[in-house]
Amino acid sequence: MHTYKKMLLCVVAGFTLAGASGLASAQSAEYRQGYEQGYRDGADAQRHADAGGGPVGNIIIEEAHYGRRDRGMCDAREAIQREIGWRRHFDIHVGNELCGDPAPNEPKHLHVRYRCGNSQSAEAEAPESSVMALSCQ
Repeated sequence: MHTYKKMLLCVVAGFTLAGASGLASAQSAEYRQGYEQGYRDGADAQRHADAGGGPVGNIIIEEAHYGRRDRGMCDAREAIQREIGWRRHFDIHVGNELCGDPAPNEPKHLHVRYRCGNSQSAEAEAPESSVMALSCQ
């Protein structure tokens, strides 16, 4: 009977370690993806500087309005800038999670005016349920 309990305890410990190992592996993969994206961003900036382009800068959102001009809009600037952080490339998922639903049951658009560091402003527009790509090259 004593041997049976010992064997059962070993089996339970094995399953616990396997579960923890899977979680650590998932976290490690996420960390690796972030590290690799940071490396790519840094390498892109260095290539641009080496080509005589000078520093590019990160994405700075000047204006971001989501909704319909004739039915209501909300200001999504702060939410988008917070998500972008220091990045130079970013995909925005256009939807009500940006700043609410300013025009219920109506198709909406996101209009963004942004710049890269100290560069000239650029504009982008995308419909609801799409992805808007912003990039500083």
